[in-house]
Amino acid sequence: MKFETYLLLGVILYGVWRTNRSVQRCQTAQERFFAVRASVFVWFVGILLVVAFLFLPNKVRAVLLIPIFLGAVSLARFLHEARARLRRGTEERVDLERMKRVN
Repeated sequence: MKFETYLLLGVILYGVWRTNRSVQRCQTAQERFFAVRASVFVWFVGILLVVAFLFLPNKVRAVLLIPIFLGAVSLARFLHEARARLRRGTEERVDLERMKRVN
């Protein structure tokens, strides 16, 4: 098998492992639902980009790498902040319930 095939297989296995790990690390049902939706979206966009790279000429591939990289970084930051927002909302509700019981 070619090196590219092994590399693609490695990336797919890493993506499956990260998806599974992100869903397992969820603490609430809302966060788990968000993680599943985000994973499906990222997998869909990733597959579309791989298919686009198969059919685009070499010069267009090189030019397309810059916006793809910037978009991936922005998407990762957005998903991280959204997950943090969900966790903060859950923690605030728990703290309010605990304070009500103490008084």
